[in-house]
Amino acid sequence: MKIGLEATRANKKYKTGTEWYAWHLLQQFKKIDQTNNFIVYYNSDLEKDLAAVPANFLLKQIKWPFGRFWTHIRLSLELLFNPLDKLFFSNAVPVITRGEVTATIHDLGFIKNPELYHPLERIYQKMSHGLAIRKADKILAISEATKQDIIKYYPFAKNKIKVIYNGWDVQNFRPIKEDKKQFIRAKYNLPDNYLLYIGRIETKKNVLNLVKGYNLLSNNNWPLVLAGRPGNYGYDEIQKLVEGNSNIILLGYVSQEDYQLLIAAAGIFVFPSKFEGFGIPILEAMGSGVPVACSDIPVLHEVGDKAAIFFNPDEPLDIAEKLNSLIIDSDLRQQLIDLGISRSKKFSWEKCAQETLNYILE
Repeated sequence: MKIGLEATRANKKYKTGTEWYAWHLLQQFKKIDQTNNFIVYYNSDLEKDLAAVPANFLLKQIKWPFGRFWTHIRLSLELLFNPLDKLFFSNAVPVITRGEVTATIHDLGFIKNPELYHPLERIYQKMSHGLAIRKADKILAISEATKQDIIKYYPFAKNKIKVIYNGWDVQNFRPIKEDKKQFIRAKYNLPDNYLLYIGRIETKKNVLNLVKGYNLLSNNNWPLVLAGRPGNYGYDEIQKLVEGNSNIILLGYVSQEDYQLLIAAAGIFVFPSKFEGFGIPILEAMGSGVPVACSDIPVLHEVGDKAAIFFNPDEPLDIAEKLNSLIIDSDLRQQLIDLGISRSKKFSWEKCAQETLNYILE
């Protein structure tokens, strides 16, 4: 069996959720399947960790000089002349495909919350997702919430959707010793206790309401640390709200190694998104032994269950009240830590990849 995989997202230097999803699945496929033949398509030179492949993997670079539409146009031309048995796409799908297509849909936030997206991004996402959902013979949804959104907006796809949960990096996200906590705090000049949000700093991630909620805290002895690159939409507004508040720290981009340490050393991890396809960061925090406060939305209940405290993402006052309750109640924090470690063990990239591969091969 010949299976085509595209590695452009997995190969991005600065990865967020969907890029890490593609990276982990590709790495797991290498480990769990030595029988089928995989053809891995990519544009720019592969990182070393991706370029190391077993004998049943063929790396095929097909170059494209433009910033967008490599998958939609350039990969289409490749597949037109060189069809395969199966094709798996972790995000976008080519206009032309020859072979059974399995595609992952992470979320439909551009439809549910269009005001959080730049108009040009909405147009692109609507085109790209619409094409993927129509072209795919099988659709993989990363949560039940995403599945229900697909059915709501694309009802014709109802009978070709399967839910397979994401995993998280079990090896690197774990509780750390005090000396490592002191190291990362000293590196970024942080106190023993801090609230942490890590991700893109943008309207889409609801960072604005998090900052507004933090400003309402009755106990602000714990600074709010915002780590991550500026997003595509809303960063300037967030930056203006933060200016002049010495208790809110904008770290900017942090390396993957520091990302892991910052989470494990945090007193509370905060995840304020108004929507998500899944919510990998809350599993990373739980697995690191850190209590989680996150948005009261269906998908985060699906992932976090009873191992998190939930707030209304549209109400800064509720965000403040829930964070304050965690700050002042050490017993509640410990209860969430214990529940979180147990909950996180139910998810892994190995499990996700095996179920995904089984679905592709059905």
